Amino acid sequence: MIRISTLPLIEDDTQFYAAKLILLVDVLYIGDAPRQMREYIKASHGGFVFEKKTYMPITLTGHPESLLANAEKGIHFKFDRGFENVYTLNGNVDYAIWHKRLYDLSAYIGQQQIAFEQEVDFIIQRYLTGYREYPKAPGKLLEVPQSTPAIGTRAMRGFKPLAKR
Repeated sequence: MIRISTLPLIEDDTQFYAAKLILLVDVLYIGDAPRQMREYIKASHGGFVFEKKTYMPITLTGHPESLLANAEKGIHFKFDRGFENVYTLNGNVDYAIWHKRLYDLSAYIGQQQIAFEQEVDFIIQRYLTGYREYPKAPGKLLEVPQSTPAIGTRAMRGFKPLAKR
């Protein structure tokens, strides 16, 4: 059993693309499922309750490029009894690094089955209570606007010149 809290955290793009196997960790909110389904997910899929809301940790492994491609398309989680959810990652590696979601699993290549210990306290601290908003790029207030083409420098499509009278 692998403890996620002891894995090396990926801290920049070069580490991400240099790794042979990546682990993406996140939390899926399942509080909108019926009560019976929430209980089922807690019992059989490692779900937990935090502040009266039910969550389930997500662990996805893969090569850097394939992991990004699949997570960007959306990964469809289907549970028994009709509950399903789609997890998507926006494809921004910096975003995933900022939220400390990526770990290097290169040391575990070749193992037939990779299993993780259930570390509820670590998941809650890192992904729920320790959540920070991703900083947006600040706009430049004194940026010189791009020059627009002057009128008459480009032919307009769809118009024909009028004949001279």
